Amino acid sequence: MKSCFPLLLKTWLSHAVVRIHIGTVHTEQSGEILLLDTAVPGWRSDALYIGAPHQLAEKLAHSPLPAEGAQVVTTVGPAFDEIPPQLTLLETDLPLIPLYNHVQSAVRRFEDWNARLQKAVYQNSGLQRLLEIGSEEIHATLQLLNPGYKHLAGVYHPNVSDPIVDEIQSQGYHSYETIQQIHTETLLYQAEDRSWAKFCSSISGNYIITHLIRYNKNIVARLCVILPDKKDDPYYEALCEILAHYITEYMCSGQGVDYSSNADLGSLLADLIECHLTDPAELEQRLKQLKLAVTRYYHVVLIRLEYQQNQDAIPWNYIIGRLERIFPFSNITTYRGDILILARKTKRGNRLPLDRSRLIPLLEQFNGYIGISNTSEFLTSLPPVYHQIEDALRIGRVMDPEQRIFYYEDYSMYQIIELAAEAASHRLNSRNLVHLCNNALIALMLYDKKNGTNLVEVLHVYLLNERNASETAKILYLHRNTMLYKIRKIEEILGDSLNDPVLRQRLLFSYDVLTYMNQYRKENILELKRAPRPKAEPTTEITNTD
Repeated sequence: MKSCFPLLLKTWLSHAVVRIHIGTVHTEQSGEILLLDTAVPGWRSDALYIGAPHQLAEKLAHSPLPAEGAQVVTTVGPAFDEIPPQLTLLETDLPLIPLYNHVQSAVRRFEDWNARLQKAVYQNSGLQRLLEIGSEEIHATLQLLNPGYKHLAGVYHPNVSDPIVDEIQSQGYHSYETIQQIHTETLLYQAEDRSWAKFCSSISGNYIITHLIRYNKNIVARLCVILPDKKDDPYYEALCEILAHYITEYMCSGQGVDYSSNADLGSLLADLIECHLTDPAELEQRLKQLKLAVTRYYHVVLIRLEYQQNQDAIPWNYIIGRLERIFPFSNITTYRGDILILARKTKRGNRLPLDRSRLIPLLEQFNGYIGISNTSEFLTSLPPVYHQIEDALRIGRVMDPEQRIFYYEDYSMYQIIELAAEAASHRLNSRNLVHLCNNALIALMLYDKKNGTNLVEVLHVYLLNERNASETAKILYLHRNTMLYKIRKIEEILGDSLNDPVLRQRLLFSYDVLTYMNQYRKENILELKRAPRPKAEPTTEITNTD
């Protein structure tokens, strides 16, 4: 229990408090309740003492208060003329036994509430569960919104009537106009560090407390508490502070890197990638809050860092600052431990120009790798585009381990083959992708294996060079006549002419399948055997003897 404990005590004993003196020192409380006992020397600053005024006077006379301070609740009796500044004292008109029982019951209930909030954090129970537990003591409507004012979790009090709450319940986010209205409200109070504020809504007249959940000075969420009785109550402010503390701990302890940059943009992109944002009207409202450098076309750039395999050791702000100079007129944020860039493009074209002289040294310094998408026009295309470049980055790092920059277009065919491989595994119970290949190419492979030739390689280079025999011969260091002989031999084995465009397309795709199997899966398509299907259970024939 934090320094708000005296305020909680004042509320719990509000019906009996005669006088309260808040000391200059507010210590952390363990929840232990002790009776004032002059026979026990010294004070414990983390405990709450209960007793009569004369017992307090006697203990103060024999045991001076520590610098850490102490907190005491007394029964009826003569008032103190001078109270030490480090002593927090509540004087009540309750007898000792009822006072002790009442405080004990209130503290135990609070301790249980606090412990369940803590447990929800450690057990990763979720934001919704945190708010549900919070509402058991904070009898109000609780809303948790992301930086874009989109619903994350909520608990709604039956006695709260508020059009802003209704808007969240009906559409899941605040409109741009509502956000502007909230920002123009007159604050009744705002903390010096701007971590929380309170105001009376000009729309509903409700009293609202707002806590900003921050990580590295960036706003990652907003906790809004709308009280049903429409009045200023410091007790609820104290409870909200405790709840906001646990929400902060939950959201930021295990995923801090997600909030090391532009949190508003990160929240928007996360909602798009994870398909939480599919409504065009909502997207339009969210985009009004951001100043995107992207005007029409954009590339998604995914940067994955493996510096010392330790996220905490990565100087994110330094790296992002360098990237802002390498990718001007772009928007940069983080997502799931990676850096995500929306790089502006003024016209179509699948290649994003890069300043490799500055980019490669940065990647090498922090062991980074980049995946770059094709040009895209609509932000709603972000989910497939993101997964495309994530797959390209994974496949490319295996097939071309010496590279650090991977364009999706260079690996798109392998992603398609991988999707086909997944289907084959489920439907055909097979890891072998030979069924995707043209049979004639397999025959050519078998011929090469038997005769020690390289006709498959020759065919591939020939097709890539638009059947230009002279250029192919030059690349393969062959005489042109030798090249022409090999082409005739290839057509003989294939049993068809390479003038057929459909055949050429199938042969190139088949070669990509072979490359994927050899370089990514490290498997030989000619040697990989089909896994046996499980044997069917034997059936028992029943003969009718009647």
